[in-house]
Amino acid sequence: MNYAADPVFQAIQQIRNPAAIEPILMQTWEHWLNKKPQSIKVTPTLSYYRPFDCARIVADVAVIEDNGAEPIILHVFFNAFANKDMMRQQVEQGYELAIPPGAVLPVFAIEDWQTVVWSLPHAPCLPELTSLLQPEYFCPLLISPEDLPAEPEDYPAPQLFRYVPFKRAILTWDSPRTAQRYFIKLCSEQEFPSVVNHFQQIYDQSKQLSFAVPEPIAAHAESRTFSMRALAGEQFTTVMRQTQPEPFVQIGCVLAELHHANLHPTAIWTSLKELKTLGTAMADVKLALPHLSSSIDKAIAQLTETAQQIVFPAGYPIHANLFGDQILYGCDRIGMVDWDTLSLGDPHYDVGRLIAHFIYLAGRENLAPRAVKTCIEALLQGYAADPKGEIDLICLNWHVSTQLLLRGKISSLRKLPSGWQEHLDFVVAEAEWVREGCSEYISLPALTQQTVAV
Repeated sequence: MNYAADPVFQAIQQIRNPAAIEPILMQTWEHWLNKKPQSIKVTPTLSYYRPFDCARIVADVAVIEDNGAEPIILHVFFNAFANKDMMRQQVEQGYELAIPPGAVLPVFAIEDWQTVVWSLPHAPCLPELTSLLQPEYFCPLLISPEDLPAEPEDYPAPQLFRYVPFKRAILTWDSPRTAQRYFIKLCSEQEFPSVVNHFQQIYDQSKQLSFAVPEPIAAHAESRTFSMRALAGEQFTTVMRQTQPEPFVQIGCVLAELHHANLHPTAIWTSLKELKTLGTAMADVKLALPHLSSSIDKAIAQLTETAQQIVFPAGYPIHANLFGDQILYGCDRIGMVDWDTLSLGDPHYDVGRLIAHFIYLAGRENLAPRAVKTCIEALLQGYAADPKGEIDLICLNWHVSTQLLLRGKISSLRKLPSGWQEHLDFVVAEAEWVREGCSEYISLPALTQQTVAV
């Protein structure tokens, strides 16, 4: 069996199909509100898929009740399950939550698709969202006074940027007075202290750094919410596509600087943790695309064996969640965001993760291999320009190979973009070429050379 036989995948296809999902929402609206809307339009914005387990589809839903009326915009979450009991359990969980003011629809199930439907502000296990979506509560608590309008009635509402049920939410807020944008993180109880600590640590060092980091504004322990000013700049993912070497030189310099900054996070990166993450992620890929199983098993076996022979550098501050979107590239200054996972560990992890993201883009978007290789060489030259910026190429190969596989899981299987099956074929094959030292995109010695040397 593969993804085509998965009831979860089939539910995703139905939810993404307007002709299938919109009539169901029309019927539900009429049932609960005793009024049939003129139209409902569903626009999926995010997918999260775990084969033969569960999925989450996030969508904006625009409801027009009458001619000429402004549409009602809802943020809706479709949680699909392979197990019907899990679906029923979540529906019951939803019934136990008090329906907050402003909620239009209750939690309900689409039985045939084994799917539970939530809409904000009725959010599972993050009841704080109900308050945070109310401007009169949110703004004085988490926004700098100089950015607020004079009157509370002029406070605009925050907008939901990202939401992971049961875990976290990210909101944005734009000041009508200064045009300053804020990002606000609503964290789990376990995450909140470390998130605040990591952002504060990196900001306290920012005057000694050549790159910008977000300025923390407020941390509210009761709601587990942390706000910061947004940084200017273009996501480096966009810059990567231009395949110009100079920006890569600059990013290499910035990474070498980060890895020798005076930072002391408590989280520790290890290769053992990374291999565990890889095994879990690739199990999902094998379920969805069984024809890749033997190649994936071979890759994990080789990476596991080689990890026992490599001495990974340790004790360096690393971003630990680095890819192109986390870097903001500007003419005047480079910025780096999302410091939740700041850790001590191997600098090659950050470098390898960024390179893997670039190679993934290259394969997905048909970027010229020669141009990509030149940019990667520029990145490593920029990194080595720092007197302390040493690169072990065997160690880097291990990280690039590992992160290519993980990038395929994160960006292709989890999000299911068009052509996701071919993207995963590419990353599995390319990770093997990298390990063998034969990649068109990067010049590295083969991992097998490490085995021979030992």
